[in-house]
Amino acid sequence: MTRKRRTTSAKPVVIDACCLIDLLVSGQAEAILRATGYAWHLPSAVQAEVQYVRQHDPDNPGSYQNVPVDLRPFVGPGVLTPCQPDDPHEEARYVHYATLFRSDGEAMCLAMAECRGWTVATDDRKAILVAQRAGLTVVSCPELVKVWAESARLNLTDVAANVTNIRTLARFVPHSAMPEAKWWLGQVLIE
Repeated sequence: MTRKRRTTSAKPVVIDACCLIDLLVSGQAEAILRATGYAWHLPSAVQAEVQYVRQHDPDNPGSYQNVPVDLRPFVGPGVLTPCQPDDPHEEARYVHYATLFRSDGEAMCLAMAECRGWTVATDDRKAILVAQRAGLTVVSCPELVKVWAESARLNLTDVAANVTNIRTLARFVPHSAMPEAKWWLGQVLIE
């Protein structure tokens, strides 16, 4: 099968489930993804994993509910381009990485990033370490949100609300060694 190449000069990035969920719960996923200027790729295994996200329950303040995820609004306009391993080498690397993770999403992301020279978007500590050991470039949610906040010139209240949603709904707190972790934690304190 011949791989279709994008005609864009944007840097290709493959996103895993944890990073995508973090962005989805912010309520600003499309704006964040577009603000980065990357060409985003959605592996089939990640698409299969991202089935539900937690959202605030409008009928019960202070409570949460799981809501189904519909990624079609992101795929249709080309925000996320579906992808999957399409040659024996990618499939072999996918199998290799699958032995390291409980989830197929991280394994597929790393295999495709390695074989295609793409960047990996993940917030998973193990995936970050494995990717770095493999010489892959990694971006994470704090970096992506900061780029969006700066490009959109958001006020501190709006940034804090989005960071707080991600922290509360996705239960994501960046590890102190992650790029922009200090910036991120500073936004939470603004509440």
